[in-house]
Amino acid sequence: MVVLLITNTLKAQSKVEDSPIKWYSITEAEKLDSAEHRPFLIDVYTDWCGWCKRMMATTFANKQLAKYINANFYPVRLDAETKDTIEFRGINWVSDGRTNDLAKYLLGGRMSYPTIVYIDRDINILPVPGYMTIKDIEPILIYFSENVSRNASLDDFRLDYMYAYNSIYADEIAKIPAEQQLDTLGKIEWLGIEDALKKQQETPRPLLLDIWLDYVPEGTKLVFSSDVFEKNVLKDSKIADYINKNYYPVRFYAASTDTVKILGRIFPGSTNNGPHSLTSYLTGGDFSFPALFYFDKDMRLISKMSNYFGHNLYLTVLRFYAEEAYKNETFQQFYTRTEK
Repeated sequence: MVVLLITNTLKAQSKVEDSPIKWYSITEAEKLDSAEHRPFLIDVYTDWCGWCKRMMATTFANKQLAKYINANFYPVRLDAETKDTIEFRGINWVSDGRTNDLAKYLLGGRMSYPTIVYIDRDINILPVPGYMTIKDIEPILIYFSENVSRNASLDDFRLDYMYAYNSIYADEIAKIPAEQQLDTLGKIEWLGIEDALKKQQETPRPLLLDIWLDYVPEGTKLVFSSDVFEKNVLKDSKIADYINKNYYPVRFYAASTDTVKILGRIFPGSTNNGPHSLTSYLTGGDFSFPALFYFDKDMRLISKMSNYFGHNLYLTVLRFYAEEAYKNETFQQFYTRTEK
């Protein structure tokens, strides 16, 4: 995958009115959010902050980056030292004479500029301080826009993201201590559908079906995090070994032209680069990725997963289905019981 946000040429511009990002006040963003729920990106700045101005002239001036932010966030600029009263979440936030109380609240009292505050779809607040280049901010944008924040820490996803695009982040990876380097040596022994079904009849075992894409069709979601998941999480040796021992893993191309027989039906192949009929059938037309389907030993569909999971949490997910714990308890109960 080519990371378009990083390779796009920067055009220097420092004035907010010239910014390709459509900035809102936080009150405007809150009203928009009531109609269409999105994460917030709040640029907390001051008029005297040089690095704030530099970020506006470089990172936020990138047209491709701006296009992504405009489509996936409500971008807000907040002057931390404004004397204006700001209405947000039913509260009127005022200034103490130097700093607005809303800025204190969003930054958790740690007044550092610039700081970008992200509010995810679950209303969790995460301030990320410091000047950000495009390479710095890109994984954070993916993290919040694609709901990765629900199942992985930001630090873990940043590391996964760098390894997924290691040619771009080579310098950053070289600085990571040896004990923190990612294990990407695992190799899943992928099977074709026909071979997996034959093995399953001989020796019953759950089947894991990974439907994947290598392009971005209109209407597709979670493309970047899906790529990171495929390149890192599924290449973790512990995860790959567990899948090989406990599942029949099948990796199926979402737009395959092959006709396949599964679930007692015949599914014709794709035409004109459209989704395969099996892809449409299993996803119900919701083409969100990653798209992993878990079947029991009798080929009954147990669950679909279309969210990014961090390494340790995903290993727990695999165990939950392979050990058939889902028959007697919820995933949360299983996680609490086994991960103490």
